[in-house]
Amino acid sequence: MNTNLFQYTQLSLFDVDEPKVKLTFQCKSAELNVNVEHLTLQAYCDFVEKYGLQQIWEKICDFILENGETNFLQISNLGDLYETGLAIIDKQQKKEHGQYFTPYDVACVMSEWLKKQTSPVVCDVACGTGQLILSYLDIIGKEKARDLIFLGNLYLYDNDEIALNICKTIILAKYGIDLEDKINVICCDFLDKSVQLPKNCKVISNPPYSKYNTIPHNWENSEIQQNGKDYYSAFMEKILLQSNESVIITPYSFIGGSKFYSLRRLMNNFSGFIVSFDNVPGNIFYGRKHGIFNSNTSNSVRAAITVTNKEKEFGYKVSPLIRFKNEERKLMLDNKFLEKLIYTKRQIIDKNNSMYAKCDERLSHIYEKWYSYSNKILAHYICESGKYIISMPNTCRYYTSALNKKMNRNGQITIHLDNKDVFNFIYCLINSSFVYWFWRIFDGGITYPKGLLLKLPMFYDKISDEENLFFKEITEEMLSLSNTYIVTKNNVGVQENIKFPRIYRDKLNRKFLDILGIKDNEKIFNIVHSNNLTEICEK
Repeated sequence: MNTNLFQYTQLSLFDVDEPKVKLTFQCKSAELNVNVEHLTLQAYCDFVEKYGLQQIWEKICDFILENGETNFLQISNLGDLYETGLAIIDKQQKKEHGQYFTPYDVACVMSEWLKKQTSPVVCDVACGTGQLILSYLDIIGKEKARDLIFLGNLYLYDNDEIALNICKTIILAKYGIDLEDKINVICCDFLDKSVQLPKNCKVISNPPYSKYNTIPHNWENSEIQQNGKDYYSAFMEKILLQSNESVIITPYSFIGGSKFYSLRRLMNNFSGFIVSFDNVPGNIFYGRKHGIFNSNTSNSVRAAITVTNKEKEFGYKVSPLIRFKNEERKLMLDNKFLEKLIYTKRQIIDKNNSMYAKCDERLSHIYEKWYSYSNKILAHYICESGKYIISMPNTCRYYTSALNKKMNRNGQITIHLDNKDVFNFIYCLINSSFVYWFWRIFDGGITYPKGLLLKLPMFYDKISDEENLFFKEITEEMLSLSNTYIVTKNNVGVQENIKFPRIYRDKLNRKFLDILGIKDNEKIFNIVHSNNLTEICEK
């Protein structure tokens, strides 16, 4: 077979207006004594160890384009097969590269949003073996996919030459070998400033999720690169600046992390929406990294899909941090369902609003009333050594709670107050849904940062004497029963916590809603606490 089939098309200085320059990728598969037609998983693993990935994959790609699929070599599983090879020879390197494999259902959701975008040129940045672009081509259909490729409007970017070759092979096998010269395959460091996206393009991307310590001389050395020190934020910056539209999946940390503030400020110049996902009890990436078959499915990255559109208004709309069970995955990964959860207010980032608020649209009226009701925050009420103490565990997966003394545990936030009435109010607020909800809106990670808690909006200055009495009485009641509700875990030393019956949380929520003048049933906060998506949808 003609080895020119494996040529990579690059652009001179990556300028789309210049003539194309062909870079020949020499195929050495003839030197291998490998019977691809009858390949098995064990034989594949043996050949990878003996010959390396490049040569065996040259032969596999050559065979598929010449002879078609076999029972073992199906174009639908070539990506998984390549990952298996990576895990054999390059496990640690791929782990450090931090690339999470995009599951097919997530790729389909992203592709549906990309399909709605109108730019004629399509780019997959950090495409790997092509899960994202292949799902997009499937969704638009064979005829439109062939037209897109034939017009030279498909661009694939990655620094992994073998993965690019696999992606290109799958596309040619599905849409026609006659399109070989029409696919623009660019093997490069995407952050190299000489690499430029084509004009009038839209981008789909799952960038690498890993940090860097120094900025290479061939990068732009931007403020975002200097502050973030994370590949994914640098990729986001470049894609935003050089494309018309995009759909990008990344960690959710850019939504509120302080080191990504400059990225959020840049995003003020664009418009779109952000959908963010929790990683408990289910997670988007199944705990898998590209090239790593990781059996741990509970500690995967919290992810966000950022969709940037051509719109006249600036700013992004943001969803809550979506929690779902694995069995609810199909219900959750539906474009229309996700869009219903998005807080429709466009958010502009500045010093006063430095983080995106991850608020459920169904709770937005409470959120807006809460934030506008008073200009006080918790930091205005605490002191260094007041005689009244509130201690709150800083791990709060499903709720926050507090005691009037330090707990026997690692990880807790302790605040001091010198006013008993203020103590009662804050104690009740922590044991309600509001403090937990505030964390979910602006963080939602592993621990509750004390700095975030101190920014908690307060409205103690708005309560009446009658309401003051209510908080005094319920605080005294809860504290008198507190020993009954202390729970202890011994998994990492003694870890004390307190879990009051839900009736107290409901009473407190009802009172706080009444103070804010909101008539919703207090159980509306199930939306915040529940890990059952079906239950949440019913509220």
